[in-house]
This record gives sequence, C-alpha cells and structure tokens, in this order.
Amino acid sequence: QNDRLPAQRGARRRCAAMAETCARAGDVGDEAPREGDLPPAPRYTCDFEERPDGTFIWHASLVLLRYLQAPERARLLRGKRVLELGSGLGHLGHGLARLGAHVTCTDQAKCLPVLQASLEELDKSIGPACATGGSIRAIELNWGQDGFDASALGEEMAASAALPFDFIISAEVVYLEETHDLLLYTWQRLCSPGTVIYSVFINRPFSWNFFAKLHDLDHFEVEQMDEDKDFDPCGLEEIHMHRVTLKRV
Repeated sequence: QNDRLPAQRGARRRCAAMAETCARAGDVGDEAPREGDLPPAPRYTCDFEERPDGTFIWHASLVLLRYLQAPERARLLRGKRVLELGSGLGHLGHGLARLGAHVTCTDQAKCLPVLQASLEELDKSIGPACATGGSIRAIELNWGQDGFDASALGEEMAASAALPFDFIISAEVVYLEETHDLLLYTWQRLCSPGTVIYSVFINRPFSWNFFAKLHDLDHFEVEQMDEDKDFDPCGLEEIHMHRVTLKRV
C-alpha cells in the first residue's frame, strides 16, 4: 500500500523530488481537463519518495493518475463511484476526486489517521474535491473474506443496498505474495459487471504471481497496456498497467 516500504528497500534509490511536487500532480484546476490543460509530465528517477515523517509516495500511482487525467478518460470518471484499495497517503484518490469522481479511499484501520491527515493537507494545498463536483472519504477495509466482513466498508455494504463501484483502483498493491489471495477475493467481492479495475505496479519479485492466479481464476478479462504507446511511464522502469473487467457470462 502507498505508505509502505517495498521489500527490496536497500536495492532502491530514494527520490529527491519534494512531496509538494507529487501533490501538484493531481492539480488540474476546477474543471475536467481539456487538451493542453495537463502540465508537462514529471520524470521520476526512482519508484518512491520517502517523506520526512517516514511515509511514502509511490510514483507509479501518480503515473496512473496522469493517465486517468487525460481528457478522454477524465470525462468518463466525472460523477462516477471510485474505490481505491490501499490508498496510503491518498494522492491518487484525491486527484480523481478533483476530476469530479466520488472516491472512497480505503486502507487498514491503523493507516486511516495518516490517510485522513494527508487528504486534509491536499485539500488545503490543491483545493477540495467539492470545488470540482467530486467527493472523497476514507474508510477502513481489510482484504479477504474475514477481513472484508469485519471492516467498516464491509459492514456498510452489508447494511444497505449499496450501489456498485464504477471503477476500482489498485496501485502498487501486488508486491506481497501473501496478500494475493486476499486481494483476489476483494476484487471479486467488489467488482460488478460494469466495473473497470485499473492496476499499476513496479515489477518486483512475486508481483506477476498475482496475475498468474488471476488468469487461473478465469473470471476476469485482463488488458495489458503498452508502455510509451498507451501511457507515459514518466521515467519509471518496469512499470506495468492493466485494465481489468469481469468476463461476460
């Protein structure tokens, strides 16, 4: 999740970019972006930034945000229900809410105070989601059946006829092999026939095992996007992006 250190910490260089620069990656003004509205693409020299307080911003999540900010995709997000898994500091979710989406950021209960504080900081530095017609909130969600049923979002969905999510965002959440089955359950539990899942990750040991399990499950259509052709990697190496939907019965 976006505030956690990858297993291969010693093998990665720390990025010198400032947190404010990352926050501004989600700043596209008060309306959905038009051609020419997006600032020049950032260039990252490593896959994450460690902030002074020990939290992390994962640059792959900002690559996905920039991809979704393109006018032809941003207009599809406006007014839609978006769920982000493993929101961390919430930069991606906040950026989507600024596009006019209604975003539910999720993380473990112990991470929520940091997430909520970061969202409030982003409101002050960039502007609140309500200024562009969107909304954003943070709520507890644990992956897997037991975790899901016991978490706040699971209880909320069980207590009401909740509308399905139009989009699910999974940025940098497949690097721990022991969470793959839990994440697979969560995707299946939350994905409706009209839901689109966007996944992005930097290749690390075991990351592709998740997609092998996804293939074996045979419930999803997976479209792999081509680096440079379909999206700008912003200088990151071995970054992979996918668009995932339920297979039609």
